Amino acid sequence: MDELPNSFDVIVVGTGMPECIVAAAAARVGKKVLHMDRNGYYGGDWASFSYDKFMEWVQEMQIREPPSRTPIDLVAQLASFLEEDENLILCPVRGKSIANVVHKCYIKDTPDTPVEAEGNNTENSTTDQSNPDETTKNGASELTSGSDSTAESAEKTNEANNGNKSADSGSSNLRTPAIQTVSLQQQEWTTSAFMENRRKFNIDLAPKIMFWREQVPCSRADVFSTKNVTVVEKRMLMKFLNFCLKFEEQTDEYKGYEDKPFIEFLRSKKLTSNVEHFVLHAIAMVDETCDTLEGLKATQRFLDSLGRNGKSPFVCTCYGSAELPQCFCRLCAVYEGMYYLKRKVDGILCDHDNKCHGIVSMGQRISCQYLVMESSYAPFEFHAITSPDRISRAILITDGSLYPSEKQENTLLRLPPSAGVKNPITVLEFSHKNYVCPEDLYLVYMSCRSWNLTAEEDFRSTVELLFSTESMGTSEDKKNQKPNLLWSVFFNQKDTSVMDLSTNVPTGVFLTSSPDVGLDYEHAMKQARDIFEAMCPGEEFLPRAPDPEDILNEAHNNPGDEGNGGKIENDVNNLDDAYGEPDATDACDDQNTPESSEVTTTDENEL
Repeated sequence: MDELPNSFDVIVVGTGMPECIVAAAAARVGKKVLHMDRNGYYGGDWASFSYDKFMEWVQEMQIREPPSRTPIDLVAQLASFLEEDENLILCPVRGKSIANVVHKCYIKDTPDTPVEAEGNNTENSTTDQSNPDETTKNGASELTSGSDSTAESAEKTNEANNGNKSADSGSSNLRTPAIQTVSLQQQEWTTSAFMENRRKFNIDLAPKIMFWREQVPCSRADVFSTKNVTVVEKRMLMKFLNFCLKFEEQTDEYKGYEDKPFIEFLRSKKLTSNVEHFVLHAIAMVDETCDTLEGLKATQRFLDSLGRNGKSPFVCTCYGSAELPQCFCRLCAVYEGMYYLKRKVDGILCDHDNKCHGIVSMGQRISCQYLVMESSYAPFEFHAITSPDRISRAILITDGSLYPSEKQENTLLRLPPSAGVKNPITVLEFSHKNYVCPEDLYLVYMSCRSWNLTAEEDFRSTVELLFSTESMGTSEDKKNQKPNLLWSVFFNQKDTSVMDLSTNVPTGVFLTSSPDVGLDYEHAMKQARDIFEAMCPGEEFLPRAPDPEDILNEAHNNPGDEGNGGKIENDVNNLDDAYGEPDATDACDDQNTPESSEVTTTDENEL
């Protein structure tokens, strides 16, 4: 076992998005950082896996919680690490945040191909993770937003069942992406063909996308190219969106509604049900319980992100969402952060004043000033008494797009509550252009707040609405040419993002939450910034790395001075070598936004 230094300024446990940001920010301002994880891979509940590694993860998550270690025996074993007036708080062996994992495969098998090859293939994948060295080459793809179209699909289903028309949707003229005519011939997939292409998958546990960063003008054409609202409604919508862009300057407009539901504020503006639907589900993308301030901020963020590159406000990573946390890990490593995977924390050392002094890990005491832990790694004593909410997630592989096009774009759908759907469901569909699946296959993610016992129950009606399988397929499905569902995994995840994680922790300890149900990284970034500012008050959060020329000028005020020429030339060569892989520092570089491919959108164009 490798021995680590005995003292660090900051110890970070877990390699999810907020932990990686905190580690990078602390190392960037000169803190001595140890970043460790009990897993053998980066990301934790934010991870991206190859197909084979994902199936290993599925099997691991289906195993019941291991029996906890005997506290008396373990405390006696670790007593030698305690100093005077210290006590030891034990950490769990494995804090299981995933439950109800269900895996199904719908692919037809060929006579000479055993079905069990799909789940138990022992051949090693070419890579455990997305290749970290390819981050500098990663592009980014924009997202097609089709929330309104999906909303209409659910509403049409309700209309058929209830015999009435939804007055709130105002989207009766929209076409459902899942039943559009597909001009391209769909491939007949077999188990053997699927397994031959399995190395091309990068499967996310908690997929996220990003809003474009800088504010840009939102033109009338961007907002009003849709034919599904009247001229009067377009003027009404334009007036409201112009208000949302600068709502902070017009507090009188929403005075008294700050803590009231956003839908009440929309109704107070005398908007039609059609306009309300567009704002709530296609622009702000919030549910009806959202308060007014949150709804206005969500609308503003959407509008601020429009027009930066194409007409979509979104950008997504290639090779899976876990590439972003790994970028921050590289940034931390560049500034001398130390990394150690497959290393667990046995216990946390605290004094009688409940101040953290360090940890005990694999037979070594390691002191620290601050300890940052993902909530599932933390001792049970640190958690709130109330049980956390749960998020339902689904990962699907299909043979066709929900919104077919020759460009094979990515698609974002948002399904509002309807009959059988209690909470809004977000659907993200990625094509091979994001390097997450083979060509002619699509990777589809669904997420929502749980209301049933299992994720499979939460998504059953949505899966039946959007996809067809051999078991559920009907002649109507074939006529409408729904994408075929080939493979699926459903699971529930604890949602600690809505909990107060600072209540029961010792001084110097900060807990980070699991991935939230939100679409982007805003919650993780805010959480990381708050922790950094508490640890390093007055320090700049993730300052941009200096250019080599700036460092050279600082080292040599007068490069032309006598005797400096040879040294300067050597320094330049050394700097070129040191900055030969700029991807780590570019994790927070505003000037190095990944390339993106322009796509057409649905809701954005219709608005």
